[in-house]
Amino acid sequence: MGIFGRIQGELEEREKHEGGITPADLLSLSAPLRQLMRRITREGELTAEAAAQELGESPDNARQMLDTLCEKGFLQREERDEGWVYSTYFADKRRRNLPVGIWSALGQRTKDK
Repeated sequence: MGIFGRIQGELEEREKHEGGITPADLLSLSAPLRQLMRRITREGELTAEAAAQELGESPDNARQMLDTLCEKGFLQREERDEGWVYSTYFADKRRRNLPVGIWSALGQRTKDK
């Protein structure tokens, strides 16, 4: 594996361990889950009952979908008097801490080939 492949692999591995959702993560969701995430993002938070109404699903199905999004790290939930309330869990902006001199090293490697 070349240096570009190793760097890409390292970046992907780092991203797996960081919590929260990024806008790019929404693309991997099914249409109903994306719809649900958009609604929660707009509203700030949502109960399972409100999610069920939004999706036209039963509260149990909506709760299952919300729990799936929590397991993926896209949502966080908080128990309140009215029940569980779900809100988006956005990741901090990811910094790319590349080693000093990486670009000159890459340039040298490409010149050598």
